[in-house]
Amino acid sequence: MCFKRKNPAIITSDKVALLFGINDYPGSGNDLRGCLNDIDDVAKKLKNEFPEFQIFKFKDSEVTTFRFIAEVENALKQMQSGHLYIHYSGHGTQIPSATEANKYNEALYLYNGPLIDDEIYRLQLLTPVNLRVTGKFDSCFSGDLGSRHINPRCIKSRFMPMPGIPVMNNPVNRFSKTDPGQVWLIYSGCGEEQTSADATFNGRANGAFTFYDLRSYNPNTLNKDSIERTIDSLVKNGFDQVPELSGPESRKNEIVFLT
Repeated sequence: MCFKRKNPAIITSDKVALLFGINDYPGSGNDLRGCLNDIDDVAKKLKNEFPEFQIFKFKDSEVTTFRFIAEVENALKQMQSGHLYIHYSGHGTQIPSATEANKYNEALYLYNGPLIDDEIYRLQLLTPVNLRVTGKFDSCFSGDLGSRHINPRCIKSRFMPMPGIPVMNNPVNRFSKTDPGQVWLIYSGCGEEQTSADATFNGRANGAFTFYDLRSYNPNTLNKDSIERTIDSLVKNGFDQVPELSGPESRKNEIVFLT
């Protein structure tokens, strides 16, 4: 499979949003329904409430491992300060690893295959000291395969099993490293042994995490309050997923998208 390389985005603002969403995966059985709506809705909220953001959207076949890495590296290189917001809606997966304590790497499952969490960690190490980065990942990295089928609530797991690889017994669903090298603030769509739901709200598909996350904050909201509101909304509406917030403690007590 060949993917055309494109020049990375030209950054003209000190607040940038890179939004990645995949509904249409290669093949016929792995498609999702709400990921493109997710990033369109994120873009709409930013335009209405955070108009200083320069927004770039990448959809379906544009969201390759090369393009994702190139766009993030480009933003990190051009932005020495300000705020970079990365939002991903799509499948996650697991990759066996001899170096991980749980014997697996968590990974985003992009259009052309997996992007492991080690790559996200490497990107964090490239982050300029005065640049804040917030990542939100509406996907899951472990899952009950039985939940992958559409049920009456139109819920489907955002987990892509790798062929021939069993699901780990003790999954870790936080798409980040939690040692001192983690400089990004990372929202993960669900907790351990859970799946992020691709669901339907008022007849329209969305990721459950993204749907409630977008309703959890305004320009004056603290990150720690945003995650708590999102968790509360998911629980009250019957979703069996508890998002997690990881990263520097000081960032959790900051206003969202502070520069």
